Amino acid sequence: AVFIEFIAAKTNDIKVQRLVREIGSAVSNAVAAMNQRYVNDLKAAGTFKEAEQKEALMKAVSAALKSMSSDAQDYIKSNFGDTTQYLENRIEAQIDANHVAAKQAAVQNTLNLG
Repeated sequence: AVFIEFIAAKTNDIKVQRLVREIGSAVSNAVAAMNQRYVNDLKAAGTFKEAEQKEALMKAVSAALKSMSSDAQDYIKSNFGDTTQYLENRIEAQIDANHVAAKQAAVQNTLNLG
């Protein structure tokens, strides 16, 4: 989300700001949905291996694409090239950011309890 706000702040073009925010929302919502519907269950079952990770990534890409307007998809194509690769990279970055945030929250909770 920080990256999205940074990019949006760097342009005065209202349409580009809207598209950047739309793409960011699509990515974060897709990651949240995959975690809730798919990943958490597999992790709990101990079956979240490399093949399942790739499948979750592709499901998240598909969900992000479905939730984006054609304008947003065109924006990615014209500015970054391969839409799928761009979304894979953004989704992986979002997952990493979520992990960092969760670790920071756990540390803060430990400090608060201590």
